[in-house]
Amino acid sequence: MTHPSARWAAFLLGLGISGAALAEAMHAGDASMQARLASCDKTVVRSAIDELVRDPGTMREPLMLFYAASGELSLGRKEEAAFWYLAARLRTGRQMLFEKGDRPQLLAVMDMTIGAGIMPVLQADPDMARRVVRRVIDWDRATPDRFREREDAKSGEAAGKLAQLEAGLRALPDELAKDPARVAQARETVQALDRLEGEAWAQRCGPGTLDAVDAEAASRRIKAEAEKLVMVHPLVLERAGGPVKSASTGAYRSGPSGLPSRLTISVQPQTGKALYAEVDADVTVTADRKLGPVKLTLACVTNLWIGQRDAFWKDVCTGDTNAVRPAPSTADLRQYAALAEAKSPDVPKPVCAIPGLKLPADVAVFATGAYSGRTAGFQIDQSGHEATRIDVSVSYPDKPVVLILGAYEPTIWSIAWTPGTKIVAALVGGYHRQAVAGLDERTPVLISTYDNKGPCGYFYVDTGNLRPLNPVSKRVFGRPVDTVYPVTNGAAIVGGPIPEGTKLVASHAASPESFRDPSAPLAGELGLEEAVRKGLIRRATAADADAWVEAVARSRPAADVPPVAGQGIPRPQKPSIYKAYVVLGPFTYPAGLYGAHAATFFIPMGVPRPQGNPGHSSIHDFNTLPAPD
Repeated sequence: MTHPSARWAAFLLGLGISGAALAEAMHAGDASMQARLASCDKTVVRSAIDELVRDPGTMREPLMLFYAASGELSLGRKEEAAFWYLAARLRTGRQMLFEKGDRPQLLAVMDMTIGAGIMPVLQADPDMARRVVRRVIDWDRATPDRFREREDAKSGEAAGKLAQLEAGLRALPDELAKDPARVAQARETVQALDRLEGEAWAQRCGPGTLDAVDAEAASRRIKAEAEKLVMVHPLVLERAGGPVKSASTGAYRSGPSGLPSRLTISVQPQTGKALYAEVDADVTVTADRKLGPVKLTLACVTNLWIGQRDAFWKDVCTGDTNAVRPAPSTADLRQYAALAEAKSPDVPKPVCAIPGLKLPADVAVFATGAYSGRTAGFQIDQSGHEATRIDVSVSYPDKPVVLILGAYEPTIWSIAWTPGTKIVAALVGGYHRQAVAGLDERTPVLISTYDNKGPCGYFYVDTGNLRPLNPVSKRVFGRPVDTVYPVTNGAAIVGGPIPEGTKLVASHAASPESFRDPSAPLAGELGLEEAVRKGLIRRATAADADAWVEAVARSRPAADVPPVAGQGIPRPQKPSIYKAYVVLGPFTYPAGLYGAHAATFFIPMGVPRPQGNPGHSSIHDFNTLPAPD
């Protein structure tokens, strides 16, 4: 039996949740998104989820939210996985009232794959189910939905069906809790699924396997090198009657590593008809999960494209009697090697090292970090994420100390140490910007993050995933990590206990507040509160929502519909004033207004439209008003 999340990852990578609707919804680089969600690196998966839920395209095609649920489940964050799964089902169910296509079939697949791993979690914990449902409903109300806000969704049969969808979601926790025996059975199922998840992880992420992200890059490399071989191979040039205009991989068969092992490449000569080159790829993966040597060999050249080949042939090179197989000479191989080297010059790579660092022989390597620290109330970069802060107190007078620090979110590390402790270097990793305060200015520090394209790649310290730490420590410091110290409530004590009354030492050359990005307003709700205090916006009232309804109604021709008893002619839907604001003048949307952090904005006549990215917020601009139906 395969764990549902593993089946789901394979399904996504294999089919790309294909379908016209999703193909239209996918933004650039979604193949990379799929690989990132299937990665064994939690940092990679976390960043993919964050990017996905922030993308406005995801809200236009809610089936994409199942990606987020799948990613959270692979991270072991079951409650978050359940949140996005139920949010996806609610939004997709609403969408299917108006747009069907292949969505019912795709939704059924979601239920059989990712749903099989999440529903037992909800069944096993009715209290969690109630929390998740409340969160989903709150998020749904605060997050715009183009299907809920359609005019034909506001009355009649459609409105009734929409109400039934939400009522069904509200009733779910009570339905799950009705049968105690089913709750007990679900708990056993969850335990079994957890065991299977561990086995599946070992198969996907153990020695001799490539990470999904690396496999994607390796496949691109193999295809590119195979196409390069075809472009210059003497037999291909002979059969093409001269130079080749283009070569492109049309199909390939995967080997045990999951990488291409036989590629079919379409070759277009400068003149004449296309021909097809079959290239074998002998691929090795090292024990430390790196792509080893790749040997490419031209198997044959044929005039038959895929659709013309006999389905019973195991190999077109032996099945097609007209296929021509090469007998390359040493000279041919030298010629190809020279051409390939000329086309692919070596590009120097940045070195993962601290230049000139010489460590004492008895140095201790300590690591600490977390996904994030405690919130700082401001931004230190342009990621749109509020900065966090982690205070690190080091007490280890026995040996010189090097520190490895890592957080996913943009983080300021405030370092202090006891008298007698000597910190000789630090390596800092993360996804977003990382900054260090407190260390002596002479202490060498290497910061390597995703955002700064650092030479050591990006990582953060996660006690649930310690695998990245020793390899990066050995590269920079020549030895593994001695001990990892967890972060609790934005602070960590490293080395040993700090004697009571000890006054810690720290440099004051740079304070944590000095890293604040003055060009970035506070993020999310803190940014909105700051804008209210500055008089840039004010909180909206029911009168503002009524004024919008009146303005929209006046801008439209009278509808040719009969009045409803007690209501009259149906009027435009009244906007929610939950987290709603009126823009009073020039204003920039704070970063991070996505998902549950989205808001509603009313822009009065004569007030300029705000700058920045409103994220998932609803915008009601009196200067433009909605187009007439």
